Amino acid sequence: MIVELSLGVMNVIQDYEVKISQFENLLQRITTDMTSSVVLEKMVPSEVWRQSQRDVTLLRDLAKQLKDFMLLLKPERAPTIKRHVEALLKPLSNFEDILLRKSEGSPADSRVALDELRRAAIEGSNFLDLAKEIRDNPSEMISTLFRLKEVYDAKEYLSAVSIPEATFVRFEGLKKEIKNLRLSIVNMERALKDLKNGLDMVSAELSKFRPLSEGETQEEPGSSSFSAGKNEESE
Repeated sequence: MIVELSLGVMNVIQDYEVKISQFENLLQRITTDMTSSVVLEKMVPSEVWRQSQRDVTLLRDLAKQLKDFMLLLKPERAPTIKRHVEALLKPLSNFEDILLRKSEGSPADSRVALDELRRAAIEGSNFLDLAKEIRDNPSEMISTLFRLKEVYDAKEYLSAVSIPEATFVRFEGLKKEIKNLRLSIVNMERALKDLKNGLDMVSAELSKFRPLSEGETQEEPGSSSFSAGKNEESE
């Protein structure tokens, strides 16, 4: 049988894990290539921003996306989640502001900006730990909803199954046989019900009979008077 299943809804947990992995890899690259780079410290702010803009912007976007996932999966931790993401985004914003405001500045300005980036890397590590904690221990209510959704989606998948025409014809024949069998069962149940009613009637009639008591005879009515008359004639 050829089965084609179409996935209609993205799995939230899996997508969340992908975002965590992307954030972690990017954070590690920024920490290794930028915050520890002596070369960047010797560059003017405009050049530092040119080399770091893509990664810093992507890190900020991933942090915002993770925040939305985290609020969904653990809404009761909302104040903590918002505090961590703000602690990360603020130094990233400071890093960008310094480099753009003093684009023609000196390497000293670049070093000030890179200090903000180092602070962002530390906050990013804390934010990543929180994201993993929520991934491993989401809200119980949310977990239940996801399980119910998986059951519902499974039912939807079954409705989208495609099979070869020959198999479909055989299935249709089987459906017809099942329908006929159901009808036969209904008729049999009706016949058994009629039979039961008949047995109940017979049982009710039989219950009217009782055994003869002592002293009672089994003579037919009129037999006693016939015997008495015969005795009188013989006298």
